[in-house]
Amino acid sequence: MLLKKFLIWLVKNLLVLLLVTFIFSTVAFYVPHMVRELFKDIFQYASPETQKDVVGKLTKECSSLDGKDTSGLQQIPGHVSIDFSKIGSFCRDYNSGKINDREFFFNVVGSAIPDELELPKSGILEKYNSVINFLDKNKIYYIIILLALVVILYLLAGNLSAFLAILSGISLSMGILILLPYAAIMAYEKFVGFDTTPILSSVLQGSLSFDPKAIISVVLLMILRTYTSFIVTLGAVFLGAGIAGKICIRRLNKNTKSEARTDKKSENNAKTKKENPKEIQTKEE
Repeated sequence: MLLKKFLIWLVKNLLVLLLVTFIFSTVAFYVPHMVRELFKDIFQYASPETQKDVVGKLTKECSSLDGKDTSGLQQIPGHVSIDFSKIGSFCRDYNSGKINDREFFFNVVGSAIPDELELPKSGILEKYNSVINFLDKNKIYYIIILLALVVILYLLAGNLSAFLAILSGISLSMGILILLPYAAIMAYEKFVGFDTTPILSSVLQGSLSFDPKAIISVVLLMILRTYTSFIVTLGAVFLGAGIAGKICIRRLNKNTKSEARTDKKSENNAKTKKENPKEIQTKEE
């Protein structure tokens, strides 16, 4: 019995892990896009003074692009290598008012981010990335593994009602696992607030900022970028289905217990009548 419960718990967690990995892998593999969007957030959540200062540094270089050969311009040193020979059009659009400060910053920094970015290669992360990359390129394995786990779970459950109860629990867990971090980040933004001012100040400089709040803000914004409207909606569907399933199962169990008590009571009454027919007859007389 204990072994069966352990196996059910193990299969349930494997299903949840695979489903969550599969859902978020549809976003996580577009790393360059995520990084570019993250720079938008870094600019947006910095102080207005820092935004103006950074844009001012960028626009100073724009004047050297007007009517000149940009092939020999020197790149701005720092953690983001910006080659102004590639962004003359951005400068012209900004000076003509076609784009605002945020769009100008994003276009300039975005042009410095390569189309392919590799995630850090270190220990467990490297192995995890290799497995996810393999499964992402061979999604049929995902489907086969998921179907196999569902079949195993059904066999362990023993009957359809128990199987559906387990599935409702998985759905509820999926909804909580997807939406809880999202809700926590939204609460952090509302009650604490993001502040990326130190990070933005160091984007075009040679120094790194280790301000705790700024680092937390960037990490949370990066996580938030993995939440598309599709993922949030899917999380809500899982949560709603899980809650509805739990309520239905509880009602069914309640009705089943009530019917069982009624049947047992009727059986006891019948048994009593059968065992003491004379007493019952006397009382009736």
